[in-house]
Parts: sequence; structure tokens; C-alpha cells
Amino acid sequence: MAVILDLIGSAVLMGTLMISILGINVNLTMENAKTTVEYHSQTEIIQLGRIIEFDLNKIGYDVPNTTRKIVTADTGRLKFKVNLWDVPGKIDSVEYILGGYVSYSSNPRDRVLTRYENLTGVLINYSITSFRLTYYNERDSLLVAPVTGNTRDSIRSIRINLTLESPTPLGDDSTFASGYYSKLVYPRNL
Repeated sequence: MAVILDLIGSAVLMGTLMISILGINVNLTMENAKTTVEYHSQTEIIQLGRIIEFDLNKIGYDVPNTTRKIVTADTGRLKFKVNLWDVPGKIDSVEYILGGYVSYSSNPRDRVLTRYENLTGVLINYSITSFRLTYYNERDSLLVAPVTGNTRDSIRSIRINLTLESPTPLGDDSTFASGYYSKLVYPRNL
């Protein structure tokens, strides 16, 4: 009888141990997935920030002084002139526009950012939840957006504030992995 009780006790102990190991394995897998999503979000925000920063640094490059270099300057929209491909005498137009909400995303704050180069639009679908531009003059004084008329010619720096969140929640709750990018850019040709 003692042998049977020992076998039942060891089976119960072994079952408890196996359930504990499976629980730890499930938790490790979930945390690994969360870490991967967070890393992916951070990588995307840095990549997108660098692309926008590269474009903004070129504002007005090889554009005659008689041509307005910044055409539109608002909090969610910027259009400017630049010679992107170093073709003598060619002036390109680049525009960033923060669009509406994305209906197919699980994230209700997910929006579309579009980059137009001349007439060709490219949707930047990085799960952007916030894209805000602020403009400053030569004394680093904030210019109230939208910057219109001759005030656009006084823009000397632009701050990019960009927030990105994962398109799907991290777990059962509605928390999303996020990344934030902020940079003050001083285009050389303004």
C-alpha cells in the first residue's frame, strides 16, 4: 500500500512540476513576443525619423533665391522645394501629409503619413499615431502654425515630433508598443 501511495504522490508531484514548466514556457514566449514587437517599433521610428530628417536637411538645396523654398508649413503638413537628384535647373517638390485613420489596423490611433515627391505619392505605413511639425525663426522663436505668407521665408529650423505604436496590442489588454522621435533640424539652405 505504501508503494502505491508513493507512486500516486510522485505522479501528482510530477504533474505539478510539468504544469509549472509549461506555464513558465508560455510566459517566456509571450515576453519574447512583446520584446520583439517593442524592438521592431523602436527600429521603425528611428528609420522613419532619419528619412524625414534627411529630406528636411535638403530643403531649398539648389533652389534659386527668387523661388519660395517652403510652400506649405502646417503642424501635419509640409511642402518644400529642393533639387533632389542634382539635375541642373530642376526643382522638385516634396510634401509630407498626415492623413486619416487606418481602418484595417487594430490600433484605433493608427494614421497614414504620405510623402509626395513631385506627383508621386508613397504611403508610409509605419503605424504612425502622431506626426507634428513646429517651426522656428532665426532667433529660435516659435512660429505659430500654419505659417503663411512671407513668414514662411523666416523659417530657419523645424522640429519633428513623431510617435509610432504597434498595429496590434501587446497582450490581452489594449496597450501598444510605442516609440517616440523628436529632432530639431536646421536646413542649411534656408
